[in-house]
Amino acid sequence: MTPADAALARPNGRAEDFSNVLSRVREKVSWPPARRLESLARGPRLSVGPSDKKMNLATDRVRAAPAISPTLSINLGMTAIGLGLWGTLFPRHVARTLGIDAPAPVVRGVFGLRELWTGFALAGDPTKSGMLWARVAGDVFDIAVLKSLDNRKNPQRGAARAVLGFVLAATALDVFTAVRMSNVKRNCE
Repeated sequence: MTPADAALARPNGRAEDFSNVLSRVREKVSWPPARRLESLARGPRLSVGPSDKKMNLATDRVRAAPAISPTLSINLGMTAIGLGLWGTLFPRHVARTLGIDAPAPVVRGVFGLRELWTGFALAGDPTKSGMLWARVAGDVFDIAVLKSLDNRKNPQRGAARAVLGFVLAATALDVFTAVRMSNVKRNCE
C-alpha cells in the first residue's frame, strides 16, 4: 500500500473515493473572498472595506435565456452599422446595385440613416427590445421595396433577389432576438 493509499484508507481498511475527500477539504478550508465573489455573482450588491468606510459595489446583470441573445443583438447592430454606412456614404451605388429609381437623398435617409440609427442603438445597449422591434418594422419595409424590385423591368433583378434573401434571413434573426430580448429581466433598482 502506497502512502497516498494509506492516507485515503478508512479505519476498516477500504479506500475512500476522491470526491468525499475533496468535500471534507472544502468544509475545512474557507476563503472569505471566494464567498464574496460568489455572492456578487448571484446578487447585484456587495459591500467592501472596513465598517467605517464601506464601499458599495453593484452589478447590473441581464438575464436572458439563452445568453446568446445579447450577443446576437450586438452582431445585428454591427451589421446594421455596416449597411447604414453603405447606404449613407454611397446611396447612388445602393440605387444602382438594386435598380432603385430614387434620388440619393431618399436612399440615404430611408435606408442608410435608419440602419445607422438602429445599429448604433443596439451596439450601445443590445437589450433594447424596442429597437429590435424597430428593426423588424424596417425589415418589413425593406422586404416590400425589394419585392417590388423583383420584376422583369428591373435590370438588377438578380441582385434585388439576393438582397431580399439576405433581408429575409436577417428579419428571422431580428424577430427571434426581439422576442427573446422582450423577456429580459434586469435585477437592478
